[in-house]
Amino acid sequence: MTTNEPGSSGAERAPVPARARFPGQGKTWLVGAAALLLAAWGAHWLYYRWTHVTLDDARIDGEVVSISSRVSGWITELPVIEGDRVKKGQLLVRIDARDMLLQREVLVARLKALENQAAAMRAQTGQIDQETLGKFESETNRLAATQAEVASLAAQVKQANDDYQRAKELAAAKWLSPQAMERARTTYEQVRENHRKAQSEVAAARGTLSAAGGSRRQLQVMARQLLALGHQADEIRAEIRRRDSDIADRTITAPADGRVVMTFARQGEHVAPGQRILMFHDPDEIWVEANVRETEVRLLRPGLKADIRVDAYPGKVFAGEVFRIGQTATSKFALLPDPNPSGNFTKITQRLPVRIRLADKDPALRPGMMVEVSIAVRDE
Repeated sequence: MTTNEPGSSGAERAPVPARARFPGQGKTWLVGAAALLLAAWGAHWLYYRWTHVTLDDARIDGEVVSISSRVSGWITELPVIEGDRVKKGQLLVRIDARDMLLQREVLVARLKALENQAAAMRAQTGQIDQETLGKFESETNRLAATQAEVASLAAQVKQANDDYQRAKELAAAKWLSPQAMERARTTYEQVRENHRKAQSEVAAARGTLSAAGGSRRQLQVMARQLLALGHQADEIRAEIRRRDSDIADRTITAPADGRVVMTFARQGEHVAPGQRILMFHDPDEIWVEANVRETEVRLLRPGLKADIRVDAYPGKVFAGEVFRIGQTATSKFALLPDPNPSGNFTKITQRLPVRIRLADKDPALRPGMMVEVSIAVRDE
């Protein structure tokens, strides 16, 4: 057995490993690599922050419509529940319409009665028109004839009076016999009496014509009555249309394709006008509502692209585009605005609403979901 002692020439030294010669070299490389990775990540994070506006408190929003009743009544049908998908025009709620239907029948009956009354009055008007028109024309002609006769007899009276006066002069001069004198006087008296009789007939004809004219004026009264009946019929027709509108309002249908979000009433309950019955949502009408810091609003403009990450679906990115930028800070719409009456002031960064339109309307996205938004504001 050979023993290796120090200083002996025949003994060989065992090789010393490199790790043993530089005991801290491996850790140094690991620390350096980690520092480089951390620096690269930090640079990337800073660059990303410089080129993007990020928000972590945005939400999915949409048109959630409250379906209310315009009339009061009992709910007879409510065929949908929360979560049901419905098509446009599909029945959502039906309210009892029996009372309105009965009221409509009453109004229709009243309208028919008025129309029959108006028809009878129009027939009566036509009959009176024919009767009074013939009588009026007959009396008009009779008056004209008697007036002509009076004019003719007036001339005869003048001639008979002249003859009678000459006969008296001749009889006084003994040139005319008493018999001839008597005949002249009799002729004058007869013609004068006929003239008076004709004048009386003219007066009678005028009275009869006036009565016929009064009968004709009755037609104007009946025309006014027909006009009043027409207005009453129009009023009843308006009431019927109101009942039709009320009956139509008792059948509530879906305004578009969508989904029932929540119901607030049940079949058999009584609802009042304006009372909410259910809430309706159209999945195709959704967007992202974000409140951007006022210091970053200057970087935004419509059309900028955005990446949207939904908390409910980690790892999935949805594409979006800035659609509209609000013109007023959200604090202006607070229920309790702070007018700062005491003079104390704490400056707080305000936020303005920004609406982001989704490129794809995924049914999995629902209003109220929290999302994180990253908007590219500078070209990378």
